[in-house]
Amino acid sequence: MSKFLSYYNLFPIPDPKEFLGLASDREKGNVVTTLARNVVVVLNISTQKQLLSWSLPEKLSTKVIYDPSSQHYVGVFGNHSLRLWDAGTADVSKCKKLKFQKSIAHLVETDQEALVLYSDGVCQTLSQALASRKDQKEDTAEQLALVASKALSKPTVYTMPQGQQVLTYFEETKATGVLQLIRLSLATSTRREYIIERESVRLTGYAVVEGDTAPQMLTIWSDKRIFMLNLAERTSERSPGQYVSMLADLNVEKKLSVHGVSRNFAAIYGANYGQEGASLLVYNTQFKVVNAKQYFKMYLEFSRLWARDEHILLAMGQNIAAVRYRMSSEILVDMLGSQSSDTQMNTIELDHINEEDTLESAIKFAGSKKHRQSYAKLQANLKMLPPLEMSEADGRKVAYDPPELFEEEMSELIKQHVHGELIECENGLDDVSVTLMTNYFDEGPMNTAVQALVRQLERSGAGEEEIIEKILTLFIKTKNTEHVLMCLRRYSNISEKMLAWSLRYALDNTPNPTRINGHSTEEPMETDQTNDELLNAVLACSFDPSAIEPHLQERLQISHVQYLLNHLYVLASEPSAQLEERPNREASLVQTESQALQWFGTLLTSHFTVLTISKDEQVLDSLTKWSDLLAFYRDSLTDMAALLPQLTKIVEMRETRSMYSTAWYGIEEVVLY
Repeated sequence: MSKFLSYYNLFPIPDPKEFLGLASDREKGNVVTTLARNVVVVLNISTQKQLLSWSLPEKLSTKVIYDPSSQHYVGVFGNHSLRLWDAGTADVSKCKKLKFQKSIAHLVETDQEALVLYSDGVCQTLSQALASRKDQKEDTAEQLALVASKALSKPTVYTMPQGQQVLTYFEETKATGVLQLIRLSLATSTRREYIIERESVRLTGYAVVEGDTAPQMLTIWSDKRIFMLNLAERTSERSPGQYVSMLADLNVEKKLSVHGVSRNFAAIYGANYGQEGASLLVYNTQFKVVNAKQYFKMYLEFSRLWARDEHILLAMGQNIAAVRYRMSSEILVDMLGSQSSDTQMNTIELDHINEEDTLESAIKFAGSKKHRQSYAKLQANLKMLPPLEMSEADGRKVAYDPPELFEEEMSELIKQHVHGELIECENGLDDVSVTLMTNYFDEGPMNTAVQALVRQLERSGAGEEEIIEKILTLFIKTKNTEHVLMCLRRYSNISEKMLAWSLRYALDNTPNPTRINGHSTEEPMETDQTNDELLNAVLACSFDPSAIEPHLQERLQISHVQYLLNHLYVLASEPSAQLEERPNREASLVQTESQALQWFGTLLTSHFTVLTISKDEQVLDSLTKWSDLLAFYRDSLTDMAALLPQLTKIVEMRETRSMYSTAWYGIEEVVLY
């Protein structure tokens, strides 16, 4: 599951026609931007600051990249010469110009050493290209004709599971418009070509995306169909591959920009279908669904995509936009909503699907020959067993065990082995069914109406965010606290917007909420863990601090923040206070303390201004207690720093030496006079 967290303009583009592309820098979080054919700028994506810039003497023919092996920036000038320079170079024109007889189409960035891709499809490492450049004897006229006849684009290096590396790029013949994908093995120089074409339809977007076992070619066509082609070493699949899904969100009549952002994820930019503006989508190639969407007010024909770490950079029009995103680990549940199984179906739900389902299943099962034979054999074996001497429950000497006690004991027994609950089906085929759950504390819906609603949404393929958006809004507005708690425990992928709303609801329903700034003369309420089950369930949920801060600022008032500061202080300082276990977090003192500190830091950031100017004594007392606790942490780290060398020796299994020398020595008293 992926989420778009923030969007902002990074840098202007003087002329879109002169923009050559983006590349990784030597430091994480920076990007090398070739804004024009003679302007190169190094930017920091997070701070939006310009770190380095160069005005080049000649026009570049491809984007500038950083080579980790030589620790130099490399640029191609006029397709036939290279220049290398480092970060401290002020004037690039003073760097030596290295000429090549062969035409250079692209420089390909890798984690080890940059690659040089020539226009004829031959690929070499940068060091090999520099060493063999004087041995090149190609004809200049043929090289110029080659550049004019073919265009190479999107070169990328992928590492296969066995360790070998392959280079993929697209080659377009300008005269005929034929596009083909080239797959080149860097170890064996084995070359495979895939012609990309379909009858009566037009190609609107294409890219190579990293897969689980091998890279895959993703193509989008004018009939809205998406095709995937596996580029494994031993595959007989033909281009364009297999049809996987339809793209209904974007207008495929206009050009689409496609780029592989990470394993099994591709970013797609294009015009909206049936409305104005444009959208940036994240498409999951494993489950074939659209994962996240970012809207734009205007669609621009010129667009380029690039991704690194947690940012997608989109060059459109005369601006470079940065979109921060996050990948979640709960992939299948988040996107497909596959939380239901056959054991979750009860009689009421069967009536919605097929009124005669129970009757038909019972007749079919009871009328089978195998069933009658098994039943007769079972009866014969039971007659051979000796009778068991058991005292019957009479309510006096032998107490009756209520069915609720049996169900509770069975549920606890199941939870020791699997996450599950015991459900009794009065009219079902079996007396008891076991439903698998992801959360120990998920007791399910409290009534049949909510149960039918929730499970119908889950079966329809809705993701967790969509389900939460619909039913949690309903339960909060109707003040249904039990089902709000059920939603928080049942689903793990809760959006920051709904989590902030749930936190406000939990605080509003807390007994005797604290009022400050002169509105109450009562003493600050001490938090009681037994009365804060809903609040603790909210605080146990995972969240992204930067994404939830604006929602907390909108939802929470200073009175809510003051109560939360006291409550979080108890969670962080009291050993008996623990948050409940979640599917992605175990119940422990360390996890509770870490979660409380994360919430505390988020509240300080979201309400920093209000807390700074507040003169209320209760707020100041809460902040003072937190200051003392953080000072205790700081002093504890200082004390533990002295143990670090000793712990390092223990981990590295080295012998510890005494702080005093073990050499023998003696002391003698000498009388000089």
